[in-house]
Amino acid sequence: MIFAGDDDGADPAGLSGPESSGPHSVELVGLLHELTAMLLGATEIESALADLSRFAAFAVPGVARCSVLLITEGRPAVSAASETSRRKIDDVQQDEATGPSLDSIRTREPVVSIDLRVDDRWPALQPAAVGTGLRTAIALPIDVNRDAVGALTLYLTDADAAGPSRMVAAMAIAGQAALLLGEVLRREEETTPSLAAQEPYDATVNHAVGLIMAQRGCGPAEAFEVIDETATRLAVSPRVVAERLLETAQRRSAP
Repeated sequence: MIFAGDDDGADPAGLSGPESSGPHSVELVGLLHELTAMLLGATEIESALADLSRFAAFAVPGVARCSVLLITEGRPAVSAASETSRRKIDDVQQDEATGPSLDSIRTREPVVSIDLRVDDRWPALQPAAVGTGLRTAIALPIDVNRDAVGALTLYLTDADAAGPSRMVAAMAIAGQAALLLGEVLRREEETTPSLAAQEPYDATVNHAVGLIMAQRGCGPAEAFEVIDETATRLAVSPRVVAERLLETAQRRSAP
């Protein structure tokens, strides 16, 4: 993980204080309880993601925008955001198939940008960052279940604003959300036969899907189709195709 500099004056115990610090530990426990009750009351994944994005933007101090992206096999990617006025920064990532959110999905690791205006990992994001006033990005993976992966991404208007207390709060919310969204999907599948009948894909296939999206600049549906077509042609399972793809990518990236 690439970590931003510590917050100036942040309380190491995470006590409430300046905007740059995260919530008090007791307050965080209460927030996670509130998140649990909220998401367990959701009946559809779209509404659950919308609730999650708004909640995270409220719960983590200094956040100007929160977006959530979820990739599930057999259905279009689902996304939500806490507000729409800065949606260009999400649109660019999906159009270019690159950015902190997709990198976090692909690597299953936190991805932090301390200043999107000069981050050379995603040049296409620089104009969007300047135009929307967003500077720091914190993207955290959400491993929902065997066939659903996603990312929770927080944006702040100050550069180098991902301090320890804020990271702890964000990671706690993302971790709790991963468990709860799995339950939302399970209930949704029970009430929607077409979803329940889908063959589950494990995390290996989902990781390969993220890699294909980054390499080809395509969406999740096309990436899944690439894996399925290759598996059919080679008479192997989609998991075998995914494993070979990830092994090849690892060899190429090795020094």
